[in-house]
Amino acid sequence: MAEGPDDTVFEDCQFLTGSPQRFAVLAQLRERPARPTDLCDTVDATRTTIQRILAGCSERQWVVKRDGEYRLTVTGQRVLDQYTALMSEVERARAVGPLAAHLGSIAADLPAELLDPDCLTTSSEQNPLAAIDRFTDWLHEVDGDVRAISPIVTSVFNDVAVDLLETGTHIEFVIDHSVLERSASDFSDALERGVEHENIDTYVHDTPLDIGLALDRSRVCLAAYDDRNNVRAIAESDAKAVYNWAETVFDRYRARSQPLESVLSVQENKQ
Repeated sequence: MAEGPDDTVFEDCQFLTGSPQRFAVLAQLRERPARPTDLCDTVDATRTTIQRILAGCSERQWVVKRDGEYRLTVTGQRVLDQYTALMSEVERARAVGPLAAHLGSIAADLPAELLDPDCLTTSSEQNPLAAIDRFTDWLHEVDGDVRAISPIVTSVFNDVAVDLLETGTHIEFVIDHSVLERSASDFSDALERGVEHENIDTYVHDTPLDIGLALDRSRVCLAAYDDRNNVRAIAESDAKAVYNWAETVFDRYRARSQPLESVLSVQENKQ
């Protein structure tokens, strides 16, 4: 088993993370050297607390006192920078958690741009349909042909597909066997359209799908579903790196899929 940091390092980390005032003191000293009385004016802490924080930072050689003022050392600056980066990453993780928790196998090579909270729409108890509503809006806004992967079938998505086909949009669509079964039982018209319409090519993946993905001419929309196939979050991007990644993902899923007509033919022969 790999060895981790020794106890002293953990204690130093615990010291820094023990209160927001400790970070605030270091952040103020990054701006300029200061006396304890100066820090009392800018940090929400008593003079006694400030003195204790400075003593702890001095012990760890993150700050030094010169001419009555405390200032950051080089190592103190580095510790502060890394801690600031860690807090930013934790904040990002909290925001992107609803997406990250439901990505399945594609999470390993997910582009960093899709982990930007500004690209994200998440559902919540207050607005459980936020993600699916935004996904639907995204589909209504498509420019050019569409390639899509979906582990669910809904009347909303079927209605969007009808609208797109009426405008001459070509759709390549990857589904799984559970979507095919539900389409056969509940959406027979949509299933028939998937076979007969000249502008849609539907493929059935050989294993259950666990993501939703859509690409148009230049944009990508990634949807994450929970265990009940509810859309929990979507991420949107028009970054070139994301688009290239999404094309690779779509091609990989399509390569493991069979044309809908072939799958239906096999099913009919078995009956």
